Amino acid sequence: MKTYIVTIAMILVMLAQSACSVYKAASQPGPADLGGLGIGSRRAEVITRLGAPRFSDTDAQGRKQDTFEFPSGMHQASKARVILYLAADVFTLALAELVLWPLEMTVMESASCVANVSYDQSHKVDAWVVSKKDGVQGC
Repeated sequence: MKTYIVTIAMILVMLAQSACSVYKAASQPGPADLGGLGIGSRRAEVITRLGAPRFSDTDAQGRKQDTFEFPSGMHQASKARVILYLAADVFTLALAELVLWPLEMTVMESASCVANVSYDQSHKVDAWVVSKKDGVQGC
């Protein structure tokens, strides 16, 4: 009876942890679409593409400045690794999750990017700096 309970408990633990890496890989955002944004872009277009600014201010010369934070992940074709993760989970009875999930959480993690933008009097970008806040992938 005792081995029966231990076996059931181990099966439940394996089922609970299975597919964590699959979910993480499938839900990762794609790369940030920064094409066409830069010097000369209108403020409304920047906000439309990057979302609402995290911080907004006006400098001493009266120019508007925005700070944006946004995720930037891997190319969408990289989600094909989900198939390999599922196969590894099936063939190893979810033991592959002991390697795949930490791998997904570290090496394959999307980057948090920061864009500092300042605008001229006509609300067009006159300074544009994008940097990586944290994460592995680039911005």
